[in-house]
Amino acid sequence: MEEFSADLDATLRKCIEKEILLLNNVGFDLESSRNLMNFDLPKEIESYKFCGIHPHSAQEYDDKDILGIEELLDSKVFSGIGEIGIDRYWYKKEIEIEKQKELFRKQMDIAVRKKMPVMLHIRDAYDEAMEVAEEYKGLTIEFHSFLGEEKHLKKIISNGWYFGVNGVLTFKNSTVRNVVKKEYFDRMLIETDAPYLAPVPHRGKRNSPLFVTDIYDYISNFYNIEMDELKERVYNNFKRFAAGEKGK
Repeated sequence: MEEFSADLDATLRKCIEKEILLLNNVGFDLESSRNLMNFDLPKEIESYKFCGIHPHSAQEYDDKDILGIEELLDSKVFSGIGEIGIDRYWYKKEIEIEKQKELFRKQMDIAVRKKMPVMLHIRDAYDEAMEVAEEYKGLTIEFHSFLGEEKHLKKIISNGWYFGVNGVLTFKNSTVRNVVKKEYFDRMLIETDAPYLAPVPHRGKRNSPLFVTDIYDYISNFYNIEMDELKERVYNNFKRFAAGEKGK
């Protein structure tokens, strides 16, 4: 993304220095997904790539874009599909939401055909997103940047899905930390969503993969879990998710 055009190499070097050694780069439309084809990370970093069309692009996409995503997945470069889903925060008209759901289902259909995991972007739309997701119970799904209620998290757990937490968890007014409990950690991924949602103490700055350590520190302290255990559990969770394995 252009937000990293000035210091991408330096950021990656610092990741290696700080032992941030697994990065997942996620497309948000066909062009950004195609750009990931030739985006190689240093050999020290374990690299994953997801491709997909974000709900913010639902009003402009056409069937050629859907075909393009499917062709990208044939390349074997990508591990999964995302970010896809429903966003009612930025889009209020029902005709816009119906277009998002149409795009959502078309990409979920691709995931079924390709037997690949899916990363969801859901905002202010958890109930209806759950309805769509439950049409695809066989898929391995992650609810990225989880901001739902406990009833939604329980449904995620019961369906063998995963959820991601990021800098929002560290915000003073966050309700997420009251919903997420230690018993759910075997389905939890920790992510940054860079360049957005920088955690405390970096709020207001461009987010960076480097700041994931602040989120780990916060979770370790808030939930009273040893850092080594937290790292191991989250790493194993991601590996299972990326391999298309549902949680148990």
